[in-house]
Amino acid sequence: MSDKITKELARTPAPFVLLGVGIPGSGKTTVLSSVAEDLQIKRICPDEIREELTGTADNQSVNSEAWSITYARAREELHNGKSVIVDATHVEAHRRMTATKQYREWGATSVLAALFMVGIETAKHRNVSRERVVPEHAVVRMHRMLQLNPPSEKEGFDKILYIDE
Repeated sequence: MSDKITKELARTPAPFVLLGVGIPGSGKTTVLSSVAEDLQIKRICPDEIREELTGTADNQSVNSEAWSITYARAREELHNGKSVIVDATHVEAHRRMTATKQYREWGATSVLAALFMVGIETAKHRNVSRERVVPEHAVVRMHRMLQLNPPSEKEGFDKILYIDE
């Protein structure tokens, strides 16, 4: 899966932003970490920032601060002419649209989405097998949101990469 993204990004003029889009357990972090390493670009993850701030990625009380830091780090990379990967669920269309616009204002030549298309049962199974388990009701809610509003080019994406199970 990471090869498909890596090849596409290698052809994309920098600086670009790649947004991971998918529910918990869809494989985003595994794949995007590999892509970031292959291309030597920064991967920014709000979950990891929440962990930096509080000692646990589960602490949603600092979510606003974690996203502010996410955006500040992305802005810095873009201002320095570097590409960036933002590793989060991005299940809300209005937030994706705001983000794509912001990244362009900060200098992104293009904004792409990597949509991780995984069945809900597969995601639930993977979720309970990982170190940080997201409550099942949250996985189901995010899956429903993404099914109702999948990413589209109307949100400002130059390209959407579809990543299958």
